[in-house]
Amino acid sequence: MDGPPGKDRAFVMAVRHEVENLIRRGNIFYWWPRVPAVFIHCRPGSRLSLSLHCSDHKKAQIIGRKLNTRLAEVKLNSKEMMSKQQLQKLFEHERDKELERLDDINTMAKRNGRGGNIEEMELDLEAGWACQLLAKFGTRVDLSLENDCAGLTYLLNNGVPASHVDAIRANYRGELTVARSPGFEDGIRRLIYQFEIDDTAANRQRAMSRIFEGRAAALLDIEERHELVDKSQSEFTGGGRALATTAKVKAADTPIQGSDPAPTPRVAEPQSASALTAAPKDTEIAYLDLTPRSATSKQATSKASDAEQRVVAVSDFEQECDKLIANMGNEWTTETARDAKALVRMFQSVLVEHGVEHSGQIEQYHIGLLRQHFNDIPIDWGRSSRMRVMSAPELRAKGQEMRRAAEASGTKPKVGLAAATIRKHLGNLQHFLKHLKGHGFEIESWTFEGIRPRKPKAGDIRQQQYKPKPQDIVPIFSSPVYCGSRDHLRGKRRQPGRYVFHDSLYFLPILFTYLGPRRREFAGLHVNDIAKDDDGYVIILRTNSIRRLKTAQSQRLLPLPDELVRLGFIEYVQAIRRLGYEALFPDLFSDKTDNDPGNRFYDTFVPVMQGALGEKMWGRAIHALRHGMADTLKQAGVPTEVIDDISGRLSEGSETNTRYTNPAGLPLMRDALKHYPVITSDIERKPLQLLPWVENKQPPPWAREGKK
Repeated sequence: MDGPPGKDRAFVMAVRHEVENLIRRGNIFYWWPRVPAVFIHCRPGSRLSLSLHCSDHKKAQIIGRKLNTRLAEVKLNSKEMMSKQQLQKLFEHERDKELERLDDINTMAKRNGRGGNIEEMELDLEAGWACQLLAKFGTRVDLSLENDCAGLTYLLNNGVPASHVDAIRANYRGELTVARSPGFEDGIRRLIYQFEIDDTAANRQRAMSRIFEGRAAALLDIEERHELVDKSQSEFTGGGRALATTAKVKAADTPIQGSDPAPTPRVAEPQSASALTAAPKDTEIAYLDLTPRSATSKQATSKASDAEQRVVAVSDFEQECDKLIANMGNEWTTETARDAKALVRMFQSVLVEHGVEHSGQIEQYHIGLLRQHFNDIPIDWGRSSRMRVMSAPELRAKGQEMRRAAEASGTKPKVGLAAATIRKHLGNLQHFLKHLKGHGFEIESWTFEGIRPRKPKAGDIRQQQYKPKPQDIVPIFSSPVYCGSRDHLRGKRRQPGRYVFHDSLYFLPILFTYLGPRRREFAGLHVNDIAKDDDGYVIILRTNSIRRLKTAQSQRLLPLPDELVRLGFIEYVQAIRRLGYEALFPDLFSDKTDNDPGNRFYDTFVPVMQGALGEKMWGRAIHALRHGMADTLKQAGVPTEVIDDISGRLSEGSETNTRYTNPAGLPLMRDALKHYPVITSDIERKPLQLLPWVENKQPPPWAREGKK
């Protein structure tokens, strides 16, 4: 049925599924029944999710009715209480039998000389072109078949009607999920072994391509498979029959460089770019119908429409994560958003590995698989661009390789995420799953009981974190950074010489020692965050154009220690402002690279600490300075509430501390900070000397092109 005319829009008639439990995702039909309550081994209200492997509505209705009948029989006659997995396998078998029966009917019709089914021919062609895409582009690429997609251009340049692109896309996604499944890969490995071929990634990819080439060739051989069809009735074969769905798409004026010819003789010339149309991706737009309906009719239509939106494809999880990040707004930092997206990609890979296609198929079991996956992957997978693109099986294989190498060398393998990191990832997963459920997508109930690592008790944490005393820190200020280094470059900065440069590496360790801030708070200071009051200079900690603060109580005023003034900090601030910088420590930033200034400082300062402290180096190197400051003040008798106000923490205890009083003022903070001894008095003040590339406003030596 043709839709109403429109200049820029595509219209499609919405399908009303008259068969219970029948839904459609893209162009593929699914059977989606609730598990009867009689099966006590299944969670109440849970559903089966079964792809019918077809896009033909009539065929899906026949199979759906058959499965509904079989479900009723099982409910009435089953003597044993089956699990959900057992029910799933039973109905997969019933589906396959019915698909085979319908294929047999079609075959007999052709043998008896009755006219062929044009819709069946087009379904084969759509599936065939989906297989051809996999053969040509492989399984590592996820083709969208939209806009400037190379796959779409390939189809159009080979005469594929644009009106069938939507159906090909649905077939392609289904085949891609199968191709990425462990069962498919195992089959390829067995074939490789059988023919005595080296089991390499390249050979597995070649074998996969040959398999899909064979499938494509068989499906696209319509002269053999559909000899009785009147091919003049199909756009695929040069006829005028068109699907109802149309939308404008772009096509390249010339074929892709090096593109392969169609696997079967072309029967229709490609249309011009201006005339080509394709179906929209997933959404269906119903005709505008203003005919009055009864309340019952409206309700039924609404429920039918909702049913089609209750699952979200695993391949769309990253898009859903983007929506979650947008919804969280300022509540999430850039780092939190990045961590959440990394977690979703990892979860997505684990689900694909185990054949999960959409949210309705996710079970508690899969969350447990993710938890075990955390134990078997390299610790630094997130910091490696090469490992970030690995699949879940590849990451675990890398972890196993690292374990074997560590055993051989007698070292500890850097495999298995830390408990705190796992808690963070599971927290992000909780956010994501709640997002899916909150948006109406079907997903089974879940729990993290039994898989979330226990959070350390307060007493354990107190023992774990080293709190350096002032005398422990003193050796740092005798390093070449303060006494004179060979040059400004990173390695030479740690070698004795005659140069003292004023930058983050010079000033931040002093600030961390005396004020105990969080690393990113001071690394991301703005030049306008330094001010003056009647009693001296002040640091204004607030969200600025460079970075956000961690919490509301992180916003505070801190007195600038006199030692910083003595060592030329104010002259440094003025010089940086005159050069036109916004960042107080521009050596931690680059216009070529998006980076965290706190991480940049950490990477630069920790080697300096290691050189100065040697075997006395403590864990959590920079954060320990924060604990050391707090402990020194506490031992000197400073009230903990004042220490918390200096540190940017919210004191626990009475409402007086948390609600009815403001943070400690600058005079009280100045008095409190006097209890920390001056340990930098031996540092000799040197004339101000900026880093050459900061003074000349050049890119930093560590910046890399193309990382922004």
